[in-house]
Amino acid sequence: MIGVKKVSGFSLVEMLITITIFAILSVVLAQIFISFNRLQRQVSNRAVLGQDMRFATELLIRSARNNQIDYSTSYPTRTGTLKLLTPTGSSIQIGVRPGGGAGDCQDATVTQCLALSLDNGSTWSPITAKRVQVENFDVYVRPSSSPFASSGGTYTSNVQPFATINIRLKYISTTPTDTITLQAQTTVSSRVYLR
Repeated sequence: MIGVKKVSGFSLVEMLITITIFAILSVVLAQIFISFNRLQRQVSNRAVLGQDMRFATELLIRSARNNQIDYSTSYPTRTGTLKLLTPTGSSIQIGVRPGGGAGDCQDATVTQCLALSLDNGSTWSPITAKRVQVENFDVYVRPSSSPFASSGGTYTSNVQPFATINIRLKYISTTPTDTITLQAQTTVSSRVYLR
C-alpha cells in the first residue's frame, strides 16, 4: 500500500469508558462534598446549641445557689418556672415563654424560649439565643414548702432547699436534617440558709 499512513488515536469504546469513569468519580466527589457540608452544618449547630445550653444552665445554677427559693406559694411536684427571691427581697423568675414573633422570644422561628423576669413577671428577657427552642423545662423544688417557717416552735422540715432542673433545647435549622437536640439535668441547693 502506497501512501497509507497509520494515525494513532483513541477508539470510540476507549472514549466511552473514560467518560463513564469520569462521570462516576464526579458523582462520588459531589456526594462526599455534600456529606461534608452537612456534617459541617451539624457540628456548627451543635456548637451553638452547646454554648447556649451551658449559658442557660450556668445562669440557672448561679441564680438558684445565690438566692432564696420563693415559697410564697407551695410548689407542686413539677413546675415550669423557677421562682427566687434576692437578698433584698426582689423577685427573680426563670421560665418558658411563648415565641412565634408575638411572644417574648427574640426569634419568630421558635415557639417557646427560656426567659428571665426581674419584676415579678411583668416583663421578660430571653435567655436562649435565636433559633434555639425550649422543648422541655421542668423544675422540681424540695421541700415543697418553706423549711424556714416554724410551727409551734419547731420547723416543718430540716431539708436544705434545692431545685432539680431538667432542660431540653433544640436548634431549629433551615434544613430539617441539621436540627440538633440537647438535654441537661442538674440539681442545685440554695446557699441561703435562714435559720
